[in-house]
Order: sequence, then structure tokens, then C-alpha cells
Amino acid sequence: MTEKTKSRIEDFFSHLTKILLFANIFFLQSYLIRFKVFSYPTNLQEILIALTTLSFFIQSVFSKTFFKKIKNFYSHRAITIFTLLTAISVITVDPVNSLDFIRYLKFFVFAIAFVYLFLETFKTTEEKTSAIKIGGFGAICFGFFSVIYNLLGYNVAYDIRLLGPLDAAVYLAYYMTPFFIFFVLEFIKDTSKNKKTNLISLILLLILILATRSAGAILGSFLVISFYAIKNSNIKILSLKATKVALIIIGMAIFVGVFYTKILPAFQTNYSSLNERQEIWKTSLYLAKEPTTVFFGLGQGQFQEYYLQNADKVLSHKPLDYYVLQPHNIFFLFLFQYGVLGLLFAIISIYRALKKTSLSENSTATPSKLIFTFILLYFFIHGMIDTPFFKNDMLILFILFMELGLQKLPAKIQI
Repeated sequence: MTEKTKSRIEDFFSHLTKILLFANIFFLQSYLIRFKVFSYPTNLQEILIALTTLSFFIQSVFSKTFFKKIKNFYSHRAITIFTLLTAISVITVDPVNSLDFIRYLKFFVFAIAFVYLFLETFKTTEEKTSAIKIGGFGAICFGFFSVIYNLLGYNVAYDIRLLGPLDAAVYLAYYMTPFFIFFVLEFIKDTSKNKKTNLISLILLLILILATRSAGAILGSFLVISFYAIKNSNIKILSLKATKVALIIIGMAIFVGVFYTKILPAFQTNYSSLNERQEIWKTSLYLAKEPTTVFFGLGQGQFQEYYLQNADKVLSHKPLDYYVLQPHNIFFLFLFQYGVLGLLFAIISIYRALKKTSLSENSTATPSKLIFTFILLYFFIHGMIDTPFFKNDMLILFILFMELGLQKLPAKIQI
């Protein structure tokens, strides 16, 4: 085979890998299309990631960078730490629910593969930003698909919240909100022709997020955007008195809405989302008192089983919900998933994100890397009350923004 032919094959698979990655992030909810390959249960997302992986490594073989690419895996800190924590958990903790254990391991493997391929393929900040923007367009499309899905009478929530084909409205809100924040911050800092695209995108996502009525997503995104506005107050649009007044009015409206829809019902009734979280946190605190749990966690995807077995005893009454997938708090989540090392990792990551977003910057020079950190900050803020991170779509986004958000900034603003 001639060098020219090898070069053509390399270029072909290089372009194919990028196209497949764009397809992956645009159709991030493709895991909902489930089927079997022979007797193996899989979904479209796994097939797309598998094809992307195959294309990526064929390209690396022809470019003679295969071993270099493999070695680069360990240069991505979040990926490496998540992999080590998962390996330790698998070795040290025996699962009580083997099916959930296998499912969560699958989520992890495909999420790590996607993020690794993303980082190794899109090297520049501009490429990464473009890919995230495509993911945002995918979120908009899926959001409107969800509207149509619910309007046709499928999977309609009893409280008429937008959830589409997902199990909960908060899942849909969690998926769309990182992209909403991305478009808002890009709109604020961008002075190019993309400004109109960013504005239209953020408006559409805002409408969809409001339709989910997820208080965590609405309040969390507002806090992140407000923090960004405070740290970059010398940007023209943020320095306007009208903008500041608008933020105050919006903030007051959000806090009043959260109080009347989430906090007040907890005092007036025995059934509200806050009442349910109190039960979950009380049971979680009980589980966290076990020394083995502190050191090693409960295992991959095992919280639901432990909650089911212990909730009655801890609460002294039947819980509002027996089938609770996650502890609704990021600290409990990392402790139960990975033990004390996972909890330490979460605390350090939150500290680093807060430190980076607290940097005083010239607004016109704020890098897109810092925007990724603000998005990561949203995961941590919303993660205080909701943590659906370890599932097909959200684990990809969470690890991806961990990598992008905690990367080192240029030397002039290095931490």
C-alpha cells in the first residue's frame, strides 16, 4: 500500500470520526432507541460510540499514532480518576444487585469512551466549542420532540410537566440546562455574527426548561449566569443598569416561585419533592454511618437497592417512594458510588471550579474554557438536590464538562 493511499485512508477515517462524534452529541438521547444484537441488549447510542471508537483507532493506526493515543488516555485527569475510582470500587465492593451493577458499568464504559474520543479528536477550544454548540442544537430538537411526544398523549406527567419520553422532567431539564448556560454565556461574550444564533438558541431552550418546571434547573442556571455577570461586569451588556435591574427582578421571581412551589408545600402537606428529599437524605445519612460505606462506598449503582432495604427501618414509616435511583446530593452520590476517595474527588473538583470561576477577568478576553467551568459549576449547584449523573446521557455530559471545565487556563490567568 502506497503512502498516498494510507494518507487518504487516514483522512477518510479522521473525517468519519468527527462526523460520528457530531452525530453522537447531537443525538445524545439515542440510548432511548433500544434493541438486541443477537441476544445482547444494546441501544443506538452504544452502537454509535462503538463505531466512533472503531473509526478513531483505524485512523490512528494509519497515522502511526495508535500507541500515542492510548498513552494520552492518562493525560485526561477526570477520565483517569473516574476510571481508577471505578476499578477500586469494582474490586473492593460486592454488589447486592448484579443487574444494576452491570448496567452502571456499561454507562461508565461508554461515557468514558465518548469523552476520550471527543478530547482526542477536537484538540482546539474552537473545535470543542463548535461540538458543544451542535450538542445544544440536538438538545433543542429533542426538547421540541418531547413537546410533540407529550402533546400526542404519550408519557404525560400527572402535573403536566414537560418530560418527553424520559422518566422524569428533571432529567430533561438537566440535559438541556448546560447547553442553555452555554448559549447564554456565548451570547454575552460574543460580538460576531453568531450572536443571533446564540440568542435564538437560548430563548428556545429557556422556554423548554421552563416547561419542565424544574426548580433546580431554573434556580441553578440563574445563579451561575448571575455569578458570571458579577465576575464580568465590565462587559457592555452586563454593565447596563437595565441588565442589573432585570437580573434582580428575575431572581426575585424565581425565589418566590421556588418558595411557593417547593418549600411551602413541604409545610402544608406531607407529600412534596422536598419531603421526599428529606426522607432520602435521612436514609442516606444512616447508610453513610457504616465504616465500610465511608471507606469503599455502596458500589456501582447500588444506592437504590440499599434504600429499598433500609428506608422503612430508618423512617419508621413507609417512604413516599421506595424506588429511589440516586441520593439527590452530590456528596452522598460520590460517597456511595466510590467511598471516601470519591467524596474527596468531588470536594476538590468543586473547590477548583469555584476558584477558576472566581478569577477576575477582562470580559473581552474571557476564554471559552472558563465558560465550560461555569457550566460545570451548574452541575455542582443543581447537584446539591438532584444527581442523575450516572445514566447514559448525563454521565457523558458530566465527565465531559469535568474535563473541559477543569483544564488549565492560558498562562496569563493560570491558577
